[in-house]
Amino acid sequence: MRLPEFAGAFYPSTKDELKAELNLLFQAKTEYYNNALGIIVPHAGYLFSGQVAAKTYKAISGTKKRNFVILGVDHQRAGIIATSKEDWQTPLGTAKIDRAFSDYLTKEQAIIQDEFALKKEHSIEVQIPFLQYLFKDFEFIPIQLPNISYKEILELAKLLSEENYFFIATSDLIHYGSSYNFFPKESLYDPNDYVKNLDNEIIKQICKFDGKAFLNYTKDKDLTICGATPIALLLEIAKNLRCKKIEKIAYDTSFSSSHDASTIVGYGGLVIF
Repeated sequence: MRLPEFAGAFYPSTKDELKAELNLLFQAKTEYYNNALGIIVPHAGYLFSGQVAAKTYKAISGTKKRNFVILGVDHQRAGIIATSKEDWQTPLGTAKIDRAFSDYLTKEQAIIQDEFALKKEHSIEVQIPFLQYLFKDFEFIPIQLPNISYKEILELAKLLSEENYFFIATSDLIHYGSSYNFFPKESLYDPNDYVKNLDNEIIKQICKFDGKAFLNYTKDKDLTICGATPIALLLEIAKNLRCKKIEKIAYDTSFSSSHDASTIVGYGGLVIF
């Protein structure tokens, strides 16, 4: 059993407090996409990105699928494509691993079972309570992704493209400030507006449905996106499964909560169908 590592930091540590916060977050109004195949959601603390995430999850709350693949980030730079075969615990209870699919994926050897590598990664864990809030019975596969080549992304997309699964790519968008070594001179007058405009261009690139072009765009402009690989992989999976559209559901920046213009992170919620 994987115990929650980030309860009390990224989200509340007790069942009652977590349910109360989720109740509040899920009051957001949204449009519904019951035919969606995937979403792109942020993975910051709920104080900062919870509203964007909840609005996006609420948009797919009518899906009939109960098997989820969560494409997370490798913040700790483990350097491997890692998954877990342990069930995951949160204050809301136990989320079960889809062991049959996990066994299939690890037999291919592109994806490695590594519980330790996943233990300190928050991008996947913070998604679980949203799923638990919406769905009583579901199974999931966590996949932690380092920066990999487009060729490897295509190979993974082929391996993962299963009609009966729902795909979640986790990514925060632009990270602005000295701590991220990203503060262009043209941003100094209004950093928050600068981040919003740049994120809007990033979202336009995502909506072109081209994983390779999106990766090249982020690299050419040296953009501080922490989940470019999960996004690119989801785009290729979506193309394999004949998806046609991407809609932006929600957007915000950390400035709305922190009011700190020296450090700003952008958060986007998108639905693919």
